[in-house]
Amino acid sequence: MSSMNATSFDDLAQQCVMSGFKHRMLYIFLRVGTTEPTAQTAPSDDEAMMVQVLFDAHQPAAHGMTFHAIRQTADAQSTDWNMVMVGIAKNSDASLPSEAQAQSFLADMREKIMIGAIDGYALLDREGNPVDVESEVVPLEGHITLN
Repeated sequence: MSSMNATSFDDLAQQCVMSGFKHRMLYIFLRVGTTEPTAQTAPSDDEAMMVQVLFDAHQPAAHGMTFHAIRQTADAQSTDWNMVMVGIAKNSDASLPSEAQAQSFLADMREKIMIGAIDGYALLDREGNPVDVESEVVPLEGHITLN
């Protein structure tokens, strides 16, 4: 799931706690789905992937963290999400990243989602299972104009 070679969210959280550094867990909750070709698209067009960022959250890594608890907390906000991108942050001096740092990291994660640069993050479904996806990076310059 990450550079720590975790096999599950619970394992990742535990490794963060045991590392000797204070980590902040970062979450971007998403609605991911496919869109069907419409009358405006050619019948041969493939289904397109739709990704909508719904909300984000962060918290310090702590003993006993489980994906089940994360899901319950997220569902209290909205049940519309079906995937979550998870990142971890730490400071080089072993201090816990601040609220301001967390917000900056989350903004960077949202930007990376929009261009498809999600390598290095764990993407999990609602059950906490890792989701393997292929993404195509969309360049920021050369905007497309729709008429």
